[in-house]
Parts: sequence; structure tokens; C-alpha cells
Amino acid sequence: MKRETDYGHPIKPVYTAKDIEDFNYERDLGDPGSYPYTRGYYPNGYRSRLWTQRMTAGLGSSSDTNKVLKRYREMGERGGMCVICDRTFAMPIDSDHPIGRKEAGVLGWPGSSLLEFEELMDGIPMTGQSVTLLSTCASGVLQLAYIVAYAEKCGVDLSEVHGAGMSYPFANCFGQSDCQPLDLNVKLFLDSAEYAIRNKIRMRSAILSQHFRETGANNAQALAVEMAMLNELCGLLVNERGLDFDDVALIPFQLVSIGTRFFEEIAKMRALRRMWAKLAKEKFKAKMDRSCQLVIAVHTSGRTMTYQQPLNNIVRATIETLAGAIGGCTAIDNATMDNAHAEPSPLAARMSLNTQHIVADETGVTDVVDPLAGSYFVEYLTNKVEEEAYKIWNKIEDMGGMIAAVERGYIQDMVEEAMRERHREVESGDRVIIGVNKLAIPPEEDFEIPIQEVNAEDSEKIARRMEEWKKTRNMGLIEESLSQLYEGAKKEDRYNLMPSIIEAVKAYATAGEIMGVIRKGRGLSYDPFNMIDCPFSLE
Repeated sequence: MKRETDYGHPIKPVYTAKDIEDFNYERDLGDPGSYPYTRGYYPNGYRSRLWTQRMTAGLGSSSDTNKVLKRYREMGERGGMCVICDRTFAMPIDSDHPIGRKEAGVLGWPGSSLLEFEELMDGIPMTGQSVTLLSTCASGVLQLAYIVAYAEKCGVDLSEVHGAGMSYPFANCFGQSDCQPLDLNVKLFLDSAEYAIRNKIRMRSAILSQHFRETGANNAQALAVEMAMLNELCGLLVNERGLDFDDVALIPFQLVSIGTRFFEEIAKMRALRRMWAKLAKEKFKAKMDRSCQLVIAVHTSGRTMTYQQPLNNIVRATIETLAGAIGGCTAIDNATMDNAHAEPSPLAARMSLNTQHIVADETGVTDVVDPLAGSYFVEYLTNKVEEEAYKIWNKIEDMGGMIAAVERGYIQDMVEEAMRERHREVESGDRVIIGVNKLAIPPEEDFEIPIQEVNAEDSEKIARRMEEWKKTRNMGLIEESLSQLYEGAKKEDRYNLMPSIIEAVKAYATAGEIMGVIRKGRGLSYDPFNMIDCPFSLE
């Protein structure tokens, strides 16, 4: 078994003051609530604000997901809801698409239209909690439109709605289902973020290292890529869209994937806060303290959840939850013991929510802010992962930034090599995974747990419902709104499509129709898979 960090740096048996000889408290840490925010954003930590305790929902129909969200609230979910979309909506295509009808409601919520969002939110308050919708970039602009349209329809003051509905443009480079070209995704991200800022909508955008980390990257790589994305996207909003950085800084939030390397994961979160604070203050000249405070949520790592001996995953999720809490996150959603099998069963969801409550209420972890501060080992790890991340980030910047690095394939090659290295370590036994390459047991002796399943007929039912519902719409209104969207899509990139997207959503145009028309306006095929023709006369 190797004694080194997940990014390959040797770990000594003992750390002393000599390992942090250049340590300066005011420069490197500061008190909690003070720049550079290594120790967190609140002087009293969780005494003044506990993290949002939530579970990710999304399986089956919109009605099914709605029931799960209500059940989570009864189980003890506090502060916010979190929904993940299915792979159909992630592309985005409609549930009745030849490919979509096989995937509808599998691994997420089938959010193909405003109708689906209305059913998702039925009986669930839009205010008084954070509303987080996790998706890819192209579907993210639709989610923002759903929120605007639904709030207007329900008479809800949009200024009272908060959460996260937009997403970053690089997901398809990290193994996600978004199939739109990068230049279109960048435009859609900028359009949605600009619209939210100019209209003072309190919806954030996920700028995630989670997907990159879960695909196989190590902590230093994940930090570097996260900072490269934040730097480039914030720079585009400031320099190309003419926005003030102190407004732009309210857009991003980071969903960090926390694995079982307990001290490393805590160090990573501390380093991320410090790196963002320096970027905001030194490069973007932030004028407000809150602009230097990156919102960091935690997802305990699905990658660490094993198919074998699934009860072991309860222990892994507990360790990761504790690391997220000590690291000073603002929200946690847990992976579950059945994560390698399916979406959470009611039992698995309850166990994961209870894990958060036990950590919060029984361990004393909320009593003290940043309790590991001053540890020679933790401060060394914090400095080291930041140092290694800067090396990688500087390489990305030397290539011209994140977009250029993706176009050259550098980011994809990095994560692929990290994934292969991890596999080699597991195969050789250098990386121990209990129940997989150590203390494995025969399949007949393995633990049996309840598994939540979606059957093929369930997806087909969602698809048929979409087909029938499409026939009931006001097609004149839809064609009028889509024609306006098509004309806008033909204009230069700085022309913001969000107002037209919102009008099309209000007319009940679907995700596939809206994205198809945008694609046609940009000279692409209506359907990214070239399996269906555009049903509208747009010229």
C-alpha cells in the first residue's frame, strides 16, 4: 500500500513545524470570516448557519420525483431541495425522441418541458428553501426559464426564489450526457448568467469540479480545472458581457466531490476557498467581501461507493460527510449505500440523511470552526494541494485558458490518464478498497439490500405521455415563439437568447424543440443525432 496523496506526493510518518516554516497566520489563514477565508466564511461557523442537509432526487416520472422530494422533507431534509436531470434532458432532447424514450426517467428527472417542472414542484414551496436543479449547460438555460415562468404563473416574487438552476459549459468533456458543441454551450452559459445578473435573479450556476473528479481526476487536478473554469467564465462575463465582477461573483457555486481520503479532502476545500479569494481580490479587484467567498457544496463521492458489500458504503459516506462538515461546506448531499446499483431506495436515502443529522447533532463537529486549523499535517496538505493545483492551472493558462485546453484535448487526456492510473493502483493493490481487492467475499455471501428500479415500460410510458401531450398544445403560439427564437439564434453571440427561450417555455415548447431551433439558427442540424427532422417552418 502506497503512502502518498491521491496526486502522488509522498506522505511522511510525522509532520512538525519545519514542514510549514513559511506559515503566516494572517496571510495564509486569517480568522474565520476573514480574508483569505481558508478557515471559512462565518466567524461562528455552523453555530450561526448549519449546512443545507439534502438528498439528490430524480427517478421515474416528474410525479414520482415530486413524491420523493416530499418524502425527503419528511425524512429530515433541511434548507433546500436538489434534483438531478435524466440523460435525455441533459442532451437535451425530448422523452419521445427515438433515443430519449429509452432513457426517460432513468438516472434522473425527465424535465423536457414546463409541464414536467410544474408536476415536479406541485405542492413544494419555491421560497423558504434553496431550489437546486443539477443538469448540463444546455438544459440549464431551460431550467432557469422554467423557474422564471413558473414563478410568474404562481404569482411568486422571483426575488424571493434562490438556489441554483444553471450549469457550466464543459460537462460533456467530463463524461456527461450533454451533446451540444462547446461554443454553443459557452454562449448559453453566458446568456443565462447575464440574464440572471441583469434581472437580479438569485439563481447560481454550478461550476463543477465534481464531474471531473468523479470521472477519475485527482484532487490537485480537480482544483486546477475548477479555478481555470472560474477564471475563464468570470472573465468572459466581465470582459465580453460588460458586467461588474461583484455581480458576477454571485453566480458560481462549486459542488465538490469528497472522497475517503479524509485529511486530503478537508485540505482541498480549505485551499479552494483561499485560491478563489485570491483570484477575486487580486485579478478581478473585488470590492465586496462576499465576492471573495465561493459557495462550496459537497457531494460525497459516488465513485467510492462499491457494488460489492454495499453496507460498507454507509461507512464511506459517513467519513466523507464528516470531512465535508469539518471542511466548512454550505450544503451536503450524500451518496448512498446503493449508489453503485441504482438511484437511492427509501432505506438508503433515510440512512444518508440520518448520517448528516448524526454528524451534525451527535459528534460536536458544529461546535468549533475549522477544528483542524494549525495541524502541521493539515496545513501542509492545504499548502501542497494548492501548490500542485497552481502548477496545473498555469499550464492551462499557458495554452490560452480552459476553452483552449479543452479544444486541444489536454483536459480530456489528463482525466483519462488519471482514471487509468487509479485502475492500475486498484489492480495492483496499491490502492486498497475493502470488499473489492481486500477482504472480498463470495457473491453468495454478499449483503442484499433493496434496489430502486426503473423498468423499460416506465420510460416508454413517459415517452408516450409526451407524444400525446404535444398534440394538445397551441401550436400557433409555439411556432410564433420559436420563430422569434430562431431569428435571435442567427444573430451574433452577444445577443442574449434568454428572453426568447422564456417565451417559448411559457408557450410549452419542449426542450428538444427549443434546442433544435437554436441549433438550426446556428447552422447545425435540428437534431444532434440526425434522427428526426425539424417540424417547424422557420423562414
